[in-house]
Amino acid sequence: MSSKTDIANLVAIRIGEAIVDDIAADNVAFTNEFNAVWSPIVEETLGIGPEKGWKFTQWDVSEVDRDSATITAFTLATATTTTVTATHALLAGDQVIITGTTNYDGQYLVESISTTVSFVITATFVADDATGTAKWTSDKFAYRYAKPTSTRVTDVCVGGLPITDWIVKRTWVLTNMESDTVAMSYILALSDLAVTDFPTYFIQVLWRKMAIHVLYTRTQNKGLQDRLTEEIEEVYLPRAMATDAKEQYVQEESDAWTAAGHTTTLID
Repeated sequence: MSSKTDIANLVAIRIGEAIVDDIAADNVAFTNEFNAVWSPIVEETLGIGPEKGWKFTQWDVSEVDRDSATITAFTLATATTTTVTATHALLAGDQVIITGTTNYDGQYLVESISTTVSFVITATFVADDATGTAKWTSDKFAYRYAKPTSTRVTDVCVGGLPITDWIVKRTWVLTNMESDTVAMSYILALSDLAVTDFPTYFIQVLWRKMAIHVLYTRTQNKGLQDRLTEEIEEVYLPRAMATDAKEQYVQEESDAWTAAGHTTTLID
């Protein structure tokens, strides 16, 4: 397993810099420039691989609930509007469907929000039903689900089957597929990855990309930059993607050993 310092020293050796003992502690020009571009270059390298992400970055989450808010009160706002008390993530101009009430079931425009625990709808106040559910909706998409913290969502599934009718907008996945919950596959954000997670084939691409950017500020050696770019595009990126495609992260069933023809008979 490599560390960030190990990767920095691969860069240092290639571009003619002195190696460092600790990339986080050594306060020299090379380490400062390396650290300055580290996060954006890692993010960039995470994004140039396979369409659905490098396998070591892939993750799944199931049972993502449809966005909804539990209503606890209705109060008079104005002669034509009502304040709804509920912890929510709505914005002014959103549309909301309210269900489970006596007087307010229906679809409404969110006129305004003052806090994340109440919003105002265009509806005449009748009484405090003190119950109900508010669910976001829109003219184009009827349902939304919270997007996990990630670099990119790659698949959305309902009932175990991938769907195509979805988009990502801000921190939400929007769809017209009717379901209380969905499952998502996504690429982990850099904040959820450790350098020790990086496989060797990925590091071979990463350190060369780091070298290209550090070279630009250190020596502006365009010839070496071009050679490194060529190495990435013609050798190390294709090789990394081919290796990644062969990686298998499959959890065996508990009876996989016997299913493969092996015996469980005890020998005295």
